Amino acid sequence: MPSTILSSLGEPVLHSNSLATITDNWIVVRLSQSRLQILVSIQSIAAVKTSRTTTQYHYLACALGCLVIAAAALCSQEADGATLPFSLAGFVLLSVARATRQTSLTLKTEAEAIHTAYGTLREAATLIATIRSAQGSRPQSDPTRYDFSRWLRAYIALLV
Repeated sequence: MPSTILSSLGEPVLHSNSLATITDNWIVVRLSQSRLQILVSIQSIAAVKTSRTTTQYHYLACALGCLVIAAAALCSQEADGATLPFSLAGFVLLSVARATRQTSLTLKTEAEAIHTAYGTLREAATLIATIRSAQGSRPQSDPTRYDFSRWLRAYIALLV
């Protein structure tokens, strides 16, 4: 679908991922509530906000339980080698929780807020950076324009 929309616009694609496809002047957003897509002008985007999912809490709860059992087995006199399996299971569950984190973007325009589909944190950070670089033709007095160091901090915050 984005290729049909973008081929009718005749603009080269700057970036494309599971959240959106960006050209020089337009962004094709995959909506979160349905399989629909919407075409938004890059210059009409006033702010971009990220929101993370909370689906990994059951992994974190299981990982915490495994690590508590491993600590109890380590302190016990009759552990019989239960420390290593439970600690490994806890660390595996922690890495699964980190790997399955997802985020969606909210693009705020003058008229409405558009929520994208869920994707990875790296896709969201790359999409934000591409939107800001495509908006580079805005005047310097624009309050929604950010400098590079602020976006670098936002990217690091997304990864943490």
